[in-house]
Amino acid sequence: MSFRVLATKLARRPLFEASIKVPATVEVSKVADQLVFAGPLGTSRLGLSSIDSLGDAAFKLIPEEREIAVCTPNKAFFGTLQSLLRNKIEGVTKGFLVYLRISGIGYRAAIDGQTITFKLGYSHDVAYDLPSSMRAFLPEPTLIGLYGIDKNQVTQAAANIVRLRPPSVYKGKGIRLADAVLRLKAGKTKGK
Repeated sequence: MSFRVLATKLARRPLFEASIKVPATVEVSKVADQLVFAGPLGTSRLGLSSIDSLGDAAFKLIPEEREIAVCTPNKAFFGTLQSLLRNKIEGVTKGFLVYLRISGIGYRAAIDGQTITFKLGYSHDVAYDLPSSMRAFLPEPTLIGLYGIDKNQVTQAAANIVRLRPPSVYKGKGIRLADAVLRLKAGKTKGK
């Protein structure tokens, strides 16, 4: 939907407009119903119909000024849309890195290709397969680094790994984000 059509369609409602700068190293194009971001680290796509099923937003690529113009009447969706576009641009230029910390005696991880194998105190090892567009590395056996160009994919993979063994509320054993602060509950105390 174009800016003009959207503006006349929703003339009674205020419109939220902004333009997002695109760095010189990133190329943005519209292919069918997707915005394609190509940068030094790879290519990422943003499906317009999946994020804007109601058709409230209008996009305009301005190649001579290297920016993307966005227009929508929905204030909450406007902020989400700006964040998604900025994350796609940052992803193809810098990428996203998330660290996970494993706490507990005997708890550790090993990487073999795209599979991370965990020893988490269960009677068996737990394997987690990473998507092909992500990479993992182990600076130490209890610290996992996840790296990729899609922020949603990296954070979702981190959440899935944490779900394998969430931190215990009493001892703190398990998998957590490296910068997460745990609040431990007090254990039993003897009555007087």
